[in-house]
Amino acid sequence: MIRSRIRPNPTTCLLVTALAVAVFSPIPTWAAGPGTLPTVASAASPSTSAAASDSDDTPDQASHLLVMADFNRDGTADIARAVLPAGDESGPALLTVSLGQADGTYKQVFSRTVLGHAPRYIVAGDFNQDGFPDVIVGDDDGELMLFAGDGTGNLVAAGDIAHLSSVVSIVVADFNHDGILDVAVTDWRASSVTVFLGAGKGLFRKEWSVPLRMPGTSPHLAAADFNGDGIPDLAVVYDDDEGATFDVLLGNGKGDFTLSPGLSLTRDPNSHCVT
Repeated sequence: MIRSRIRPNPTTCLLVTALAVAVFSPIPTWAAGPGTLPTVASAASPSTSAAASDSDDTPDQASHLLVMADFNRDGTADIARAVLPAGDESGPALLTVSLGQADGTYKQVFSRTVLGHAPRYIVAGDFNQDGFPDVIVGDDDGELMLFAGDGTGNLVAAGDIAHLSSVVSIVVADFNHDGILDVAVTDWRASSVTVFLGAGKGLFRKEWSVPLRMPGTSPHLAAADFNGDGIPDLAVVYDDDEGATFDVLLGNGKGDFTLSPGLSLTRDPNSHCVT
């Protein structure tokens, strides 16, 4: 295991490779301790994804996905995973929670077959404002599902947020500055990015959707304030045969976004940092 500590600085970075997109931001007030760099969003990282699926006409499919949060509120990070059965990419998948222990190990306390075919992405956040972390899972069939945490490590199905075509990537941010978490989702088959604004108590409403510039690619998503105006923006990375390119969509604070050609990159990037 490799351990490292990175000192915070007031810079928002967008790291792009042909395999992943990750955004790192300054340390928020709720971060657990000095020197910890929070990952705002990541997609298809080698640590959480498996090899490409057998079909050539679908994006890479992870055999298990994970997200970290303090699901039992004991001050230690826990792990929620969407896990496909070994050797069976067709599902159904398991949703599991493993609680972090004082000695650095994890103990699985929750497992339930509640997910459908081929989960693609999982994110965590307090989406119903009860003080406990919840999770949202998106799958290849386009289901965007909410599971509410009860503060003990259990996750309870709380309904579907939306029915899309094929979820690739999900990010969480407060796009309209109302204090309630919102989500943005990329859809591979529809070749679109859609924003759902949180309405409170775990409910969402569709606010904005736009076709993506490069249909037929696997569009990964990240959220951060790229132009320094205090409003969350979006970065869409297209993973195609010629390497990754990306677009930056600037937020207006109401849940709508506009393409920023000056911050977008149409060549094959190795990495990029926006300050």
